[in-house]
Amino acid sequence: MRKPHALSTIGFGALGRVPMAMNTVALVFLVSDVRDSFALAGITSAFYTMSGAILSPRIGKLADQFGTRSVLLPVTAINAVATLGLLYFIDHSTVGLLLLAAVCGATFPNLSSYTRTRWSRTIDNQKELGSALSLESVFDETAFVIGPALAGFLLSFYGSRSPLLAGLVFLVIGAVGLAITSTDHGGFAKVHDDHTKGILAIPYVKSLLISLIALGLLFGSNFIVIIAVAKEAGRVSEGGLWVGLYPIGSIFSGLIYGFIHWKIASSIRYTVSLAVMTLCTSGILFFEDLDTIVFWIIISGVAIGPALISANSYMKELVPLSRLNEAFAFVSAALSIGITIGSTSAGLIVERFDGWSGFYFMTGATALATLISCFGWGFHKSEVVEEQA
Repeated sequence: MRKPHALSTIGFGALGRVPMAMNTVALVFLVSDVRDSFALAGITSAFYTMSGAILSPRIGKLADQFGTRSVLLPVTAINAVATLGLLYFIDHSTVGLLLLAAVCGATFPNLSSYTRTRWSRTIDNQKELGSALSLESVFDETAFVIGPALAGFLLSFYGSRSPLLAGLVFLVIGAVGLAITSTDHGGFAKVHDDHTKGILAIPYVKSLLISLIALGLLFGSNFIVIIAVAKEAGRVSEGGLWVGLYPIGSIFSGLIYGFIHWKIASSIRYTVSLAVMTLCTSGILFFEDLDTIVFWIIISGVAIGPALISANSYMKELVPLSRLNEAFAFVSAALSIGITIGSTSAGLIVERFDGWSGFYFMTGATALATLISCFGWGFHKSEVVEEQA
């Protein structure tokens, strides 16, 4: 809190990331209500998510080169216009709807990337930086609890257009606030050596991002699988509560984890967190019992916070300081790709088999992420040796 712009970073960053969690839900509410088609709603959501995953690293790179304010303000303005256009085309054109959903996703500024970059560039003490990054993870998890719930509340009381409009208001306040309080107006355009090769060419980055895609499979499938199990058991009303409990363990573990001064390498912490997540998720399969599912849902979420904090710390160690916006955008993009694939795959699995079968997919996803993280160390070993030579 004593750091320059700490309060503005926390406040505007927290507000601006609420739509990160609620916009995909808001799109599903909007399209399914106005067009009466869950299929079109799913396609629209996929257009939104995938376009963001593809283009957000490019926008992050521009922010690194030309400064946060120079990029964040125009991108937010384009996003606002595209969102309003989407609300118009929802009644008029499917093609226009999908195109504008893609523009909205592509221009949505992932403010958690910008805030993590600001902390990393302004805090030299590693213990304080670890605490700041853990708070970022807690804010992310809190947004994913509040965002969907707020979208549902607004839908019930103000109609299907209100969640998307509310998300736009949160985004504009958060993005403009971060932009006007930014200090990197000149960017890092002159740091030529840091920008001579792509992020993916840096050793260990590819394996980290691939493991994050696998982790995203879990994030994309969990709510579908949990709701499917609740529905099959005739406890649909409890399903939403169970989904909301999933990040609870992560919030508390993230707070505790961030205030510990770790001497273990972040790469090892990341892999261990994934292994713990795999073990805890498999507990649901072992018992396969509705009476204990709430306990195991909370427990299986405990390792999420530490895993995401470690992943961001690991990425920070791998890339130059002048490329952090781009690097953190790649982290978010990898998770988004996994979430999109995971939600689609989980839906097919629970339709073809049953809800409990979806937990096999979730456990397999975390196991895959763990294995990729382990083998990633050896996979890039030759690249590191060559680079050092």
